[in-house]
Amino acid sequence: MSPTKEEDFNQYEGEMLKMLREGTLKRYGSCVLGRELNGYRKKDEEKHKGMHSLVGVYIRDEKEEHLENGTTVYPFKLIFPQNKGRTYYLLTKEERDNWIRVIKHAIGYANIEDYYQIKSDLGKGKFGQVKLAIHKKTQKKVAIKVIKKKDMQLRELELQKREIEVLKMC
Repeated sequence: MSPTKEEDFNQYEGEMLKMLREGTLKRYGSCVLGRELNGYRKKDEEKHKGMHSLVGVYIRDEKEEHLENGTTVYPFKLIFPQNKGRTYYLLTKEERDNWIRVIKHAIGYANIEDYYQIKSDLGKGKFGQVKLAIHKKTQKKVAIKVIKKKDMQLRELELQKREIEVLKMC
C-alpha cells in the first residue's frame, strides 16, 4: 500500500529482495521505523535480523533488470556514509517507488528545484558548477553550488561534507 499520511512514512513495512552471491534473490521482511531500516528473515517476524541507520544515506533509483529466469526486478540502491552501497530489489515498479518515497522521507530528502528556480552559470570548479538561482517564495537571488558526487573519491566526499558544515555555520 502506498504511504499517504505522515504516520505511514514513520513506519512502513513490506518485503524486499536481496541478490545472493550465486545470483538468486532471497525475500526478506523489511521495515522503515523512523530513521532506521530493519530487516527480518520473514515478513511477520518480530526479532529483526539486521538494522541500517538511514542517517547520512543517499538513495539512487536503478534501472529495471531482467533476470535469466524471465523475472523483471526493480532495484534501488542505498549509499551509506562509509561509501558502501546496498541494492534492494522489488517485483513491481509501484513497490519500488513506495519504498523510495518512504526512505526519502526518512532521510529528509528534498529536491532543490521545489524551492529554487535555477538560472545561469556563475562559475565552474573541480567538482561542479555555481549557478544563479532565485528562491521561489522570497524571490531572493542566491548562488547554488552543484556538485557531481558520482566520480568523487571517499576523501573528496569528506572534504565536501566539511565544506557544507562550514557553510552552514556561516
